Amino acid sequence: MPSAPNLLRRLLTLACLLTGLLVSGPVAAQSPAAWPSLPAQQGEAAKQGESAKQGESAKQGESAQQGEAAKQKQASQPAHAKSTLEMGNGEFFARQFEHSVPYPIMAYEKGPDGKPKVGLLTVYNVQPWQWISLGLILVLFLPVVRSFGGGRVSWFHRILRGWCLWIRDEMVYKVMGKEEGRPFVPFFLFLFFFIAVQNVVGLVPSIGHSLSIYTATGTPFVTVAFALITLLMMIGFGMKKNGVIGFWKGLVPHVPVLLWPMMFAIELVGLVVKPFALTIRLFANMLAGHLVIGSAIALIFLFAKMQGGAITSYLTALPCAGLAVFIYVIEAFVTLLQAYIFTFLSINFLHQAMHQEH
Repeated sequence: MPSAPNLLRRLLTLACLLTGLLVSGPVAAQSPAAWPSLPAQQGEAAKQGESAKQGESAKQGESAQQGEAAKQKQASQPAHAKSTLEMGNGEFFARQFEHSVPYPIMAYEKGPDGKPKVGLLTVYNVQPWQWISLGLILVLFLPVVRSFGGGRVSWFHRILRGWCLWIRDEMVYKVMGKEEGRPFVPFFLFLFFFIAVQNVVGLVPSIGHSLSIYTATGTPFVTVAFALITLLMMIGFGMKKNGVIGFWKGLVPHVPVLLWPMMFAIELVGLVVKPFALTIRLFANMLAGHLVIGSAIALIFLFAKMQGGAITSYLTALPCAGLAVFIYVIEAFVTLLQAYIFTFLSINFLHQAMHQEH
C-alpha cells in the first residue's frame, strides 16, 4: 500500500493531466489556419486596406483620363448646328440682331482667348462697308464730274447729275445763298451721298457670317463723327464770320446782366444739342428699321417651334414675312429721307451759326 506522500503525488499528477485535456480539447478541434496570432491578423488587415485604397485611386485616375479624353474629342469635333426646335426662344432674335451690332473683326493684337483685342488699330465690321461706300461714290461720280465738261452722258449719269444740281440749288443755295453757299457745295454733296450710299448698302441682305453686311449709319460711332464735323464747322465758320468774341457774345440775346450767365449756359447747351439731335435721329432710324425686320423674321422660327414644326407653321410665316417685306420697302425710302434730313439740317445749323439772330 502506497504511502501517503506517494498517494498525494499521484493525485496531483492525475489532476494536471485532466486539466491539460480539458484546455487542449477545443484548441485541437480548430484548423491550423485559425491559429495565427493577433499581430499577424492586424498586418493582414492593413494590407487589404492598402490594396483597396490603391484600387480606388486607380479607378479615379482612369475615370479622370477618360473624362479628359472625352472633352478633347468633343472639342475637336465641329459644333452641332441646332435645329429650329432645339433653339431657345431668345436665340432666334439674337441670331437676327447680331448683324446690327458692331464687333471687332481684325486686330493687330489678340487676347489670351485668341480673339481680336480692342485697340486703336482694331477694325470693326462697320469700317469695311464704309470703305466700300467710298469706292462706290468714286466709281459712280467720277464720270459725273467729267460730264460737266461736255461730251456724251449716259442716262444713269444724267440722273446723278440732276441730284447734284438739286442739292446745290434747292438745299445749299436756298438756305445760304449762292455767293456764300458756293464754297460749301462740295462738302454737302459728299455728306449727302456718303450717308445715302451707306444706308443703301445696308439694305443688302446678309448671308450668314461669311457675308455679314452692316449699315454703318446704324451705329452712333459713325453718326457722332458726322455730327461732330457739323459742330466744328458751326463754331469755326461762326467765329470766322462774327469774330471770336462776337460769336460767343452773339449766342445770348439782349438780357439784363444778372441773367446773362444763365442764358449763356442755356444757349451753350442748345449749341451742342443740335448736332446731338442729328446723331440720334440718323442712328435710331436706321437701326430701328433693321431691328424690326430682324424681329419679323425671328417670329417665323419662333412660331414654328411653338407649333412643333407642324405644317400650320407656314400659315404664321406668311404675315411675318409680309411684315418684313413691308418694313423693307419703308427702309428703302428712309435711306434717302435720312440723308436729306441730316444734310439739310446741317446746312441750316451752319447758316444760323454764321448769321446769329441776337
